Amino acid sequence: MPRATNEKLNKSSKSKKKTNRNVVVERKTKDDKFSFDDEIVIGLKRIDEPANKLQEKATKKKKNNKKNNKKNKQTAKDNVKVKNKNIKENSFDDSNIIIKSKYMSNYENNEEDAELKNKQNKAKLNKNKKTTNKNYKNNKKKQIKSKKKRKIIFRVIKWLILLGIVIGGIVYAMLSPIFNIQGITVNGNSKISSETIVSLSGLIIDQNIFSFRTSDVIDGIKQNAYIDTVDVKRKFPDQVELSVKEKVATYMLTYGNAYVYLNNQGYILEITSEKGDFPTITGYETPTEQIVEGNRLSTTDLEKLNDVLKIMEAISSGGNKIDSQITQIDITDNSNYILTLGKAKKKIYLGDTTNLSTKVLWINKFMQEEEKNEGTIYLNVDLNNDRPYFREKV
Repeated sequence: MPRATNEKLNKSSKSKKKTNRNVVVERKTKDDKFSFDDEIVIGLKRIDEPANKLQEKATKKKKNNKKNNKKNKQTAKDNVKVKNKNIKENSFDDSNIIIKSKYMSNYENNEEDAELKNKQNKAKLNKNKKTTNKNYKNNKKKQIKSKKKRKIIFRVIKWLILLGIVIGGIVYAMLSPIFNIQGITVNGNSKISSETIVSLSGLIIDQNIFSFRTSDVIDGIKQNAYIDTVDVKRKFPDQVELSVKEKVATYMLTYGNAYVYLNNQGYILEITSEKGDFPTITGYETPTEQIVEGNRLSTTDLEKLNDVLKIMEAISSGGNKIDSQITQIDITDNSNYILTLGKAKKKIYLGDTTNLSTKVLWINKFMQEEEKNEGTIYLNVDLNNDRPYFREKV
């Protein structure tokens, strides 16, 4: 080959070597590709290519190098900008620190706000749950209350219907002749006649069985002093039964020319001109204006009557039936009751109600010993120190 061409080739190879160095340095970029032309392979001979091809390659390489240089410049500029930014960001100026602190504080505040919001949201959710639970419970309570109200209303309506039926039945019974009284029976009476009791009751045949009150019937019958208790029964459809319990006369008072019958409770049962077969009580203190059928004796006379009942009970338990022979009891002095035995023609000065059992024994003894003699037995002595005695009538 001619020398000029060799020199050109040498120059081109030198330029290639220079460019190769640059390429080696710039191969750090990602866009560069590996080429055997830029590498030196040891132990192999280089095969020279034609000049035209070499020139084309050289022009291409120049173009590529220009592009790579532009890219490198741009990357360098970019790196410088990034460094400047980093320097600005990492600078220790007070303004940057303040900005950073503000930024950090804002960030922290944003985090705290977020946490607070989360907490608030949770609290709201809990409140919503509670409110929903409360609403559910309240709705349940309302439902229960409404059910109870419905039940109460239903019961009220039921009772009203029943009351209406009952009232209707009563009205029908009051108007129906099926329930008119056709018979009145009286039980338990011995002293008072049945006709008197029926007339006192106010009941009438063909009267409706529902048209009278039992209290009115009882009050009417009890107007008679002999009646103690009254029981009224309706026997459907048309019968009425009156059961009475009468008071029993046990003593009598002398009231002028009349006799006043008493029971053991001191009630005045009857004022009559007929003398009854009862012991006569004398020496009573009840005023004459209070001696009315149905009234009781005065309180002092009731106390003395209570003593008389004790005396009669003690005498009746003696076994000699002396109580049936007593015709009169004088209660003028409660420290010395006087008993009169009509058939035996004897009087007993009993004293008070102390030592009744021993006094009854003395009465039985004197009644046996002095059975045929008329006289007085004196028991109104101190039985511990004195002896009772019998005085015969002269």
